[in-house]
Amino acid sequence: MPRNRFIYVGVLVVAASALLYIGGQIIRTIEWFLPWSAGAGVALILVGLFIEMRKSSKPTPVGSGAATTEQNPTASQTQDKP
Repeated sequence: MPRNRFIYVGVLVVAASALLYIGGQIIRTIEWFLPWSAGAGVALILVGLFIEMRKSSKPTPVGSGAATTEQNPTASQTQDKP
């Protein structure tokens, strides 16, 4: 880092200007693609929402292991007795 603040600020301004110029040039070459990519993003969000809605509408199985032990806690106590 330079000791003189004017040099430091000057380097930052030149670097920022160069990067903004390069970014502007890139945007000009791909600006036709931006609406299509936004549409693809919205489509992916809608597909994801549809999949999540289908997952949440499926019923959970009745015989799952965690649900049966919570419903009948005394069953394990009676099995341990000789």
